[in-house]
Amino acid sequence: MLAHPDYFEQALVAEPDAFRKSDDFDLAFGEGLASVEGEQWQRQREAMEEFFYPGRIRSYVDEMASVTATRLDGWDDGETVSLLTQAKALTLENLMATLFDRPLDPDGDAELRQAVADLNLWFKPTSWVLPDAVPTPSRRRFDRAVETIQSEARRMLDEREAEGTGDDLLSTMVEQRREGAGGLSDAEIVDQVGTLLFAGHDTTALALTYGLHALSRHPDVRDRFHAELDAVLGEERPTLGDLPDLDVTERILTEALRLYPPVHTIPRTTTRPVTVGDYRVPEGRLCHLSIYRMHRDPRFYDDPGPSVPSDGASSRHSRSVTPTRRSARDRGRASDDGSRCWRRPSSSRWSASGTNWSRAILSTSPRR
Repeated sequence: MLAHPDYFEQALVAEPDAFRKSDDFDLAFGEGLASVEGEQWQRQREAMEEFFYPGRIRSYVDEMASVTATRLDGWDDGETVSLLTQAKALTLENLMATLFDRPLDPDGDAELRQAVADLNLWFKPTSWVLPDAVPTPSRRRFDRAVETIQSEARRMLDEREAEGTGDDLLSTMVEQRREGAGGLSDAEIVDQVGTLLFAGHDTTALALTYGLHALSRHPDVRDRFHAELDAVLGEERPTLGDLPDLDVTERILTEALRLYPPVHTIPRTTTRPVTVGDYRVPEGRLCHLSIYRMHRDPRFYDDPGPSVPSDGASSRHSRSVTPTRRSARDRGRASDDGSRCWRRPSSSRWSASGTNWSRAILSTSPRR
């Protein structure tokens, strides 16, 4: 297990050729961005990255606020809800509407929703000890989920081919392929849909859930959070222009991500013998880059344990917090497993849901 910023830098930026991605990524995501490496990763990233630039993300905010309002309107005063279930539904609806121009029915699309949820089954603990060929019940459900998602991706792809392209990510990938300018193949496009459906909503849902859980344990900070929302938003939906004024909200979210990182570890396998710190790691050794441990390490934080979320722990190391905005794109290797733009879109959903979350009765022990 590697839990030092310098080791993260070495594995993800300085020597990425010595640390390849886990085979689980290939099995789960095929030729998606999360699993490919080298030149193929570089080509895929260049085809998709414009949709994650700040300018493009700005265009998502109004749609995200609308989708969020629709889901929150379904909550009743005094009702008990599963926050994680609601957060996953919300983030999936936002992703489908913004990246694929395919709005989900808030009370429908059950098959697709279940398939996306079942992608988690590949990472159940039984997968860590049993050979890949063992057809456990969870793996069979996972295989069916992949088939469902691939079928929906092909349907959307055929729709773009027949009706023309729009301005969403899927349409742009189809247009790039038509122009023959380094575009993705049909198989790659289908696998991108599955990758984004899983990685693009599950992590944000966990961030929302654990962030609101942290607020439930700090009533004084929760009151400051609500006061800021009342002062900045009032009864209005959040807009992009509101986000710079949501300072308390931003600090709460950042501290929640430090304490409860949605991706707690990044697996890598060494491709050759490599020296990490004072240790010599043999070829073929599985290494886990532990985000969780690094975020709570007293070597890097004056007060690494749970603290008042709006204040945050003081970091002693410039690279001791992930997700990072630093990119290794010029090295032709995938190093940024987290989104470079996680803060702003999450803040938009956070502020929208924050005005309503106290209407529900929340458990003090979030369960995944």
